[in-house]
Amino acid sequence: MINQQNLLDVIEQNKRLLPEVVSKVENTKDKGLAFRLKTHEAIKNELMKYAHVLLFPSEEQHYGGLVTYRNGTFYIHINTSQPRVYENFMWAHEYYHYMYEQEEIKNSTTQTFFDDSVLNENERKANLFAGELLINGHVLKESYESIKELYPEDDYRLNIIRLIPIFEVPYKSLVIKMTQDGLISETEGLAAIDYEYRNQLPSDIDRSLFNPTLAIKLNELNRMLQQQRVSPMLRESDLQSFESIYAKHMKRLVELQKDEW
Repeated sequence: MINQQNLLDVIEQNKRLLPEVVSKVENTKDKGLAFRLKTHEAIKNELMKYAHVLLFPSEEQHYGGLVTYRNGTFYIHINTSQPRVYENFMWAHEYYHYMYEQEEIKNSTTQTFFDDSVLNENERKANLFAGELLINGHVLKESYESIKELYPEDDYRLNIIRLIPIFEVPYKSLVIKMTQDGLISETEGLAAIDYEYRNQLPSDIDRSLFNPTLAIKLNELNRMLQQQRVSPMLRESDLQSFESIYAKHMKRLVELQKDEW
């Protein structure tokens, strides 16, 4: 987790990795009409076209998602129990892994799941890519200046919170990007990064951004489990885990549907 102790190290590493990552951001933006949609929605569409996407809530709070490869097919899981702003960020994060680390993932040399090391270079690149793709620097600067004019008496951290609905990304992603781009000073960034913003939400902010979608999409998992050539390639523990997850969440989906009826 990024905090006061490692924020400046993250910023320094971001600046070193930025030229490489920005080229991939520009490549992504150049894909055409699809990416003129809201960016995280376009990312979803793109991944669902070319990979098998699994959506279901996970109880592990620090787990956002993963990309894995099984017998010629990429599977992407997004944890839908995270706040929506974090889920949006995770779509872009996993898109980076899927698009730019396919060979490493096929060869099992790259782990794409949560890593306790904030400065793990593979994960830092994916996070930096997500931040640069989802937070347009020019729009960020103009929006922040406008919000400061509207709320000149408010603490600058409240004005950062007011940027969340514009970009629909996590608060800390904005603090990192703003510190990195010089919109706030390093001292301000350090004071903001651990700010208990969830207890300070302005009354006019859309609180649904901080709720999970709890979406469930498991048809690709069922398809994977039904392929006779796939099961023997999985470890027994993997297979049992997938089957258990599928059964659990299909049961939950049926219960949810009954409640709606």
